[in-house]
Amino acid sequence: MFVARPRYAALRARYQEVVEERDEAVKLAAERLSTITRQAEEITRLRDTTPDTPLPQPRPVQGDTELRRQLRLARQAMASLDQQCRTLQSSNEAQAKELRELREGSTT
Repeated sequence: MFVARPRYAALRARYQEVVEERDEAVKLAAERLSTITRQAEEITRLRDTTPDTPLPQPRPVQGDTELRRQLRLARQAMASLDQQCRTLQSSNEAQAKELRELREGSTT
């Protein structure tokens, strides 16, 4: 089959364009693959595979009700500690008084 020279020249030009586009696509794919590979290696390098300490767990958001409950518990704990402190203080004063009386009794 014979093809006219202008048609052959047009087909040949289009073939060259397709070959150049293919070469560009192959080059672009190779660049992208090398970039992806390099980034994957960087991510692997930066990833901490053995953390030194456990990550802190995020604290739940506290609403007004939770804050009031914690405040009430804190006040109860403070009142309990205050009562214990008063008991110990009175016991200490009683023992100090008894010790003074014993010392005074032993010196007379």
